[in-house]
Amino acid sequence: MPIISASELTRRVRDVFGAADCPEHVSGRVAESLVEANLTGHDSHGVIRVPYYVRSVQSGRIQPRGEIRIVRESATTASLDCGHNFGQVGAARGVEVAVAKAQEHDIAVVALERCGHVGRLGEYVVMAAQQGLMGLMACNGLSQGGIVAPFGGIGRALGTNPIAWAVPGVEGKPIFLDYATSACAQGKIQVAADKGQELPEGWLLDKNGQPTRDPHDQFDGGVMLPFAQHKGYAMSVLVELLAGGLSGAGPALLPDYPRVQGAMLIALRIDAFQPVDAFREMAAEFSRLLKTTPRAPGCEEILLPGEPEWRSKEKRGSEGIPLPQKTWDRLQETAVSLGLEWD
Repeated sequence: MPIISASELTRRVRDVFGAADCPEHVSGRVAESLVEANLTGHDSHGVIRVPYYVRSVQSGRIQPRGEIRIVRESATTASLDCGHNFGQVGAARGVEVAVAKAQEHDIAVVALERCGHVGRLGEYVVMAAQQGLMGLMACNGLSQGGIVAPFGGIGRALGTNPIAWAVPGVEGKPIFLDYATSACAQGKIQVAADKGQELPEGWLLDKNGQPTRDPHDQFDGGVMLPFAQHKGYAMSVLVELLAGGLSGAGPALLPDYPRVQGAMLIALRIDAFQPVDAFREMAAEFSRLLKTTPRAPGCEEILLPGEPEWRSKEKRGSEGIPLPQKTWDRLQETAVSLGLEWD
């Protein structure tokens, strides 16, 4: 399994997108975002996506020179037309707009229209939380008809529809959650396939509606399941209606779904209610008490939401990022196909 430093991996991925005729600032933003996902331990949203992104650029589905502009706005809201650009570029701009409006008016809601795959949502809500705000984000999927079954169903109807939420934490590390409303992110199935691993039970049905642990079944008409049964399903429906609806993309199940990602961002000023420093002190004390809760047998430590990601970032930042050989090989194939050397 290759292990590569974050800086070297970022450089290589940036060069790949540059060779695919992406502008320099776009190549850099997307490369940094993908490697950040690997650093935080979410390989499902990391450089494993590069070959797919390059194919999307080549097919015209992603337009790396697409203009990102505000098409509707009020003091506290904005709709951004992302021009079919990379989702990482559109989402970062969306955070900038949401934070600026919330800093002035206490709260802001931003919708992203005609947006590519935004990647790991946790990245964007953490951007807001590091500036003293609460960040909330949701988005629906890219596949028409969906890839996730409703509760009680065995057919595709929903996207994986992730939600992320962050608040200021201690020592500059926000407390945050970021997860799909399906049993897992779709990319985690690809990671399992690359590693030759079976899936946990309850993640996937095969094309005949039977439970399966084979990750390859997902790519052969398989259907993902919602997390926590009816609870994840209900959250997923709301994401389709809010993120999909407010962005104009609509739910993935509709026949005219445009195969773009619909996303919604909310930023809220903490100090509209309580001083940020007081909030952080409260969060620190709450965190301390949580960690002193009696532990169940086999539990070595109680972790805060987001703490595994911060620890992974520190570890992989110093030791390097491990990549499955199949992921590395596909990166190499993509780079060579674009005329780059890859050793």
